[in-house]
Amino acid sequence: MGYVLPVATADLLEEFLQAKRPRVSVQGYAALSGRARRMLSWFEIEEIDVLALGIAEALRYQAWLSERLDDEGKPYSVGTMHNYLKTARAFYDYLVTTERVKANPFRELRYPRLPEHLSRNVLTEAEMGALLSELSRFDELPTWYARERRYRVHVLAEFLYATGLRIAEACSLTEVDLDLEGGFVYLKEGKGGKPRTAYLTPYAMAVLTEYLEGGASAIRRNYVRHLGHTLFGANKGRVATVANRELAAVCTKLALPVITTHGFRHSLGTHLLRRGVDMRHIQVILGHEALGTTQVYTHVDKEDLRRSLDAFHPRTWRHEGEGV
Repeated sequence: MGYVLPVATADLLEEFLQAKRPRVSVQGYAALSGRARRMLSWFEIEEIDVLALGIAEALRYQAWLSERLDDEGKPYSVGTMHNYLKTARAFYDYLVTTERVKANPFRELRYPRLPEHLSRNVLTEAEMGALLSELSRFDELPTWYARERRYRVHVLAEFLYATGLRIAEACSLTEVDLDLEGGFVYLKEGKGGKPRTAYLTPYAMAVLTEYLEGGASAIRRNYVRHLGHTLFGANKGRVATVANRELAAVCTKLALPVITTHGFRHSLGTHLLRRGVDMRHIQVILGHEALGTTQVYTHVDKEDLRRSLDAFHPRTWRHEGEGV
């Protein structure tokens, strides 16, 4: 699908995006722009007047989203559909506010229900320990290329698990954003466009110090990239692709559930909760704007609760020979 819009529609899109720019991060702005442009392009192809759109057309757009496939040929996830519909709702809220239209038809739709639980992109503490330990043995691999790739993922994994940052946030950082003596990471623009501070564990501080003192420059000598000044030397797509491929290989080798770079963030939230960290502290650590977002981690422990009940409930049947 082409994204060339009529001049009037393109001007309207640009006006909307400029209004939103101060409220979102750099990554969020790019995602918002892409979703809004795809929506308006579909309206153009379907010959729908942007300023005369009603509930019927909004429903058609929702149905079209439900039939779309992602780059891997899979239907859009509920979360992706939700994001597209939120963009449409925000765009038409703006049109209402600026008196271009009288009502927002996207506020009349029933949105797909988001799951209330985390994906299985989470490891137990023991599993995470095994994964990180295996990644740290990068120097045992047979070729320089394999060692260099594993080393990069080792540093990234320790950083993500220590800070709980999203991969896009991590890839936006430069060396000046780190305080390795104090153990702080200063994020200029997190999700929602707000600055925040993340925290490093002592081990992650040591790994990053060694990385910045020699490891990073050794790696970058072999690549020329326009993002070479950033902490991980590439954009989030490139970093995530390389890291996720390596994580899949290592997790498979260790017979662990396969996680992606986002799994470190999910795992950190889960592990902190299990250790008894206050929910509001986890909220700050992970940079959640609303406590309700953090509370999703409470749903992860249902299996733990079942195991505890099975193990300790007074009316649980014991194995033969253990009594009742």
